Amino acid sequence: MFFFKRKCIKLYLNLLKFINASDEMISIYQYYLKNGKKPDLVNPKEFMEKTLWLKLNYYTESYGKYADKYDVRNHVERTIGGKYLNDIFGVYDSVSEISFTDLPQQFVLKGTHGSGYNIIVKDRDNLNLEKVKKKLNQYLSENYYHKFREKIYKDLKPRILIEKYITEIDSEELIDYKFHCFHGKPKYVFVQKNKSENIRKCFYDLNWNKVLPETYNSSFYKADFKKPENFDEMVQIAEKLSEGFVFLRVDLYSIGHKIIFGELTFFSNAGLIRSSIERFNIEFGDLIQLPK
Repeated sequence: MFFFKRKCIKLYLNLLKFINASDEMISIYQYYLKNGKKPDLVNPKEFMEKTLWLKLNYYTESYGKYADKYDVRNHVERTIGGKYLNDIFGVYDSVSEISFTDLPQQFVLKGTHGSGYNIIVKDRDNLNLEKVKKKLNQYLSENYYHKFREKIYKDLKPRILIEKYITEIDSEELIDYKFHCFHGKPKYVFVQKNKSENIRKCFYDLNWNKVLPETYNSSFYKADFKKPENFDEMVQIAEKLSEGFVFLRVDLYSIGHKIIFGELTFFSNAGLIRSSIERFNIEFGDLIQLPK
């Protein structure tokens, strides 16, 4: 029965997109599809309800300069300095402009205008170039706004950014430190590591106390992540970068003693998926004071 209901909602969502329904209407049913209930956008209380409200009413096109993977570097350089930025090899309007033979053996291709537009190249000599070019052209043809109605992406110019490939010193796997910041104050960090397609993840508070879901969830990592030696500096960076924002997630890496900026994220899970840590749904919501 539930499967049939989900299928009907998906069909209805496709219809809403086809008739160009409002962002709010589409977002409500996307939220319903993920959580089995509609969000309260009139008097939002939970974290995702308030995130969704911000997505629809506050963080609009004018915030695109912070969402663009290339333009955001200006904000980072002004706020904390260019030493925290990853090296880049270029930014391109079209795939035909890229000279792959001039690139190093390892690099990362990113679409500047959306989320998930990434291709990690670990061995250029064995790269299926035609497949990569086809994928990049697909990225460039898309307006990411249409997926989840995040207006910050609506007016972004599609480009391809090529960055230096970074990895842990003693491992091929990179650890993400995603600082959840409320009104310019980091409160928790979500730590995530992908190992052989097995995602290891968990939350820590700023005293490095682990927070796990109240009930068993196999996707959360039970062992401990080692606290970075430069964690306090990472917290300070997250605070500076999130100053002036209602809610902002600041993603950082720590390679040895060097901190590298990842990206700024305005909407965790596009504002559509409630936290599996039930207390966070209320606690995070209480930390957000919505603008009038």
